[in-house]
Amino acid sequence: MSRVALRAALIWHDEVMEDLVLDQARPITLGSTRDATFVVPDLGLPAAFAVVRPGNRGYLLTLGARMRGTVCLGGREQDVAALVRTEADSGGFCATPIGGRDWGVVELDGSGHYKLFFQFVTVDDPPQYFTKPVLIAGAVGWLISSAALTLLWRWKDVPIGDAAFRGTGLATAALILGAISWSLIRQDGESQASLAFSVLLHGALLVMSYQLYDGENPFVWPGPRSLAGSYLVTRLEKEEPPEPPKPTPTIGAAQNAAPAADTKAPPKNTATKGDEGKSGGKGETERARDPNARDVPPEPPKVQFFEDKNRKVLDNIIDRNLATSLSKFTGIKGDTLTRGSMGFGPGAGTGVGPGEGTGTRRGSGKTGPGGGGNVEGDFVTGPGKIDTGTNRPGGGGCKGAGCGTGPKQVRVAMSDPSGDFGGLTAEEIDRVVKARAGVFRACYQKELNHSPGIGGKLIIHFKIGGDGVVQAGNTSTAGGSTLRNDAVEQCVKSNVNRLRFPAKGGVANVNYPFVFTQGG
Repeated sequence: MSRVALRAALIWHDEVMEDLVLDQARPITLGSTRDATFVVPDLGLPAAFAVVRPGNRGYLLTLGARMRGTVCLGGREQDVAALVRTEADSGGFCATPIGGRDWGVVELDGSGHYKLFFQFVTVDDPPQYFTKPVLIAGAVGWLISSAALTLLWRWKDVPIGDAAFRGTGLATAALILGAISWSLIRQDGESQASLAFSVLLHGALLVMSYQLYDGENPFVWPGPRSLAGSYLVTRLEKEEPPEPPKPTPTIGAAQNAAPAADTKAPPKNTATKGDEGKSGGKGETERARDPNARDVPPEPPKVQFFEDKNRKVLDNIIDRNLATSLSKFTGIKGDTLTRGSMGFGPGAGTGVGPGEGTGTRRGSGKTGPGGGGNVEGDFVTGPGKIDTGTNRPGGGGCKGAGCGTGPKQVRVAMSDPSGDFGGLTAEEIDRVVKARAGVFRACYQKELNHSPGIGGKLIIHFKIGGDGVVQAGNTSTAGGSTLRNDAVEQCVKSNVNRLRFPAKGGVANVNYPFVFTQGG
């Protein structure tokens, strides 16, 4: 369903600060408190001023004597000031009914900074899914289905309590599922797609959570099984069973068992060798040796890091780290070397160790048994300060204190201004310009460093408004200027535009000369 509603907006400096549409009839107030519809500063209006309020046949627009703007009432545009003059009461306010296709832009004060915009718009009511008829139909259907299912379970000899629980439970589940399905069908395509994506995403997250969870605490020693493999943390030795108790032999049994005690059983094979074997001592009968016994421990099982492919990678890394050149470890112990401590250069042998080689101060190594040697001072890092000689006078004919290649000092001479001063005096203009003399000197100095030899007279024409501000669009170079440098001219003009003179109310047209020269 569609209906007509009032739309109002508060505008400040031609920008919308707040916009609202009234769903129900209520007043629009202006004030400086948070209770007001639009919060504004003191505009000379009464406290909590109701600029729009509900009436008998719509809304009433209240206008004040200081308000300006335009309103369209009944299809006819009217000036707010004229409307207030003709229909205002003794208090200076007038109320006029608005509705239908009326609109208006009302300036709330004399400055025109605060404005109120209103118009009537057509709005659509949001769709109502669970309306009263739908709820009544759902309740009736739930009662009928619950009774039918209860009778069905009771007919199958289910106790009445269980039958009622099952019947109402199934009816409630069917009602909830039907309501969800019906609301999904009534939604637009974008809402349905968003819901489907959300369901799939949450389902994927749940599945991944259960797939990746292994229930193992990674902080319990020795760590996760995925990294430690299936290694045994400790060596588990097979415990030997306890020796069974020996039965007490009778006299006849002891006599029969006596010859058997003299027979010696052959020694059992053992794999104990080395120091462990010697620790048991040497008996009368030599202990048997296992021909397959090994002195090295068995290799670890081929799992995780010690699989064949991983073992090759680890062995390759170890080989690369060990197969390094010894040259990286042969360095110089200090700035100097003693004779014979280390040899460098071609020669028989590796060149490391005592040798008979000789060297020179200049570092050209000789040869000899064991390689060329070095003498004291071949590798001295601080041989001393470099002698550059005494200070020598510069060339050219300049012999004074000002000789050199550094930036030259410049001078800016400012003559008296001329023109129509518009209420200002020449002294006032001259004082403001000379207060910024350093800025104009910097403009000339900057370009003099790039273009030596420039200089001359520069006359700037500018216009001063009644408020003392230089009008930027009227600043130019006047006739009679001898300085021909665009960069200096632009820099001086831009700084002249920033000057502020005393406000005398009149417009001044000034020609001000600048004379730029290099210092001696």
